[in-house]
Amino acid sequence: MSPGPRTALAAGLDVLVVAIFTLVGRRTHAEPLDPAGWWSTAWPFLVGLALGWVVVALSSQTWPTSWWHGLTVWIATVFGGMALRDMAGQGTALPFVIVATTFLGVTLVGWRLVLWFLDRRRPEPTSDPRRGRGRPPVEHTRVGDPLGLEDLHGPSDRTRGRGVVPPGDRDRVAEVLDIRQPRAPEDPRPQD
Repeated sequence: MSPGPRTALAAGLDVLVVAIFTLVGRRTHAEPLDPAGWWSTAWPFLVGLALGWVVVALSSQTWPTSWWHGLTVWIATVFGGMALRDMAGQGTALPFVIVATTFLGVTLVGWRLVLWFLDRRRPEPTSDPRRGRGRPPVEHTRVGDPLGLEDLHGPSDRTRGRGVVPPGDRDRVAEVLDIRQPRAPEDPRPQD
C-alpha cells in the first residue's frame, strides 16, 4: 500500500478543500486572513481529515481516493473538527455545523465523484484490442465429441421422420440395438 500520484492528488485536494473552507469562513466573518488566524481555524479540521485518512487506510488497506472512502473522510473531518473546536473553546453553533457539514460533504466527496465519473468514461488501456476494460481474454477449450455420438451415424437433418425408424427397418434396428420389439395389437398373445 505505497502511495502513488493519485494518493498525493487526493491528499492535496483534501487539504485544499479544508483550507478553502476555513479561509472562506474567516473572510465571511471579517476575521483577518493572517497565517496564525487561519491555522487556529483550520487545525481542528485538518486533524479530523487526517483521522479520516487513517481510519480508511487501516480499515480497508487502501488510501481514501474513491468516492465511498470520501464519505468516511468527510464524516471524520466534520466530527473530528467540531469535537476539537469544542475542546479548544472555539464556536460550534448549529448554523456553523450545518454549513461545515454541507460544504465539506459536497467538496470532499464531490471531487472524488467527479474523478470516478471521468475514470468510468475513459476506456482502460489494453495491449490487445480484442480485450475490453481489462478483463482477461476467454479461451474456449475444444470439447470435440467426448461421447462418440458422431460414430453412431444417427439421424441427420435429411433423415425422414428425424429419428423415427421406418416400419421396414424396425426389426433390423431392434436386432442391432438388442431391444425387444413391442407386440403389435394384431399379434396373438402367447399362452401362459
